[in-house]
Amino acid sequence: MDREDVKMLIKQWWDIYNDESLDFKAKSAADLKENLSVSTIIASVPRPSVICLSPPAPPAA
Repeated sequence: MDREDVKMLIKQWWDIYNDESLDFKAKSAADLKENLSVSTIIASVPRPSVICLSPPAPPAA
């Protein structure tokens, strides 16, 4: 990529970042609470596919 290509890409990124029409707007306070509730956030976190069941380290002498 040339320097000018990078500059153009960064300018386009900032245009998108600063576009207020893309901001989240809740329809009501209830919608906002529903969309940002802890249970919704926790439900979206992926569960680990592997669980490590190694024995704990022995205590230091």
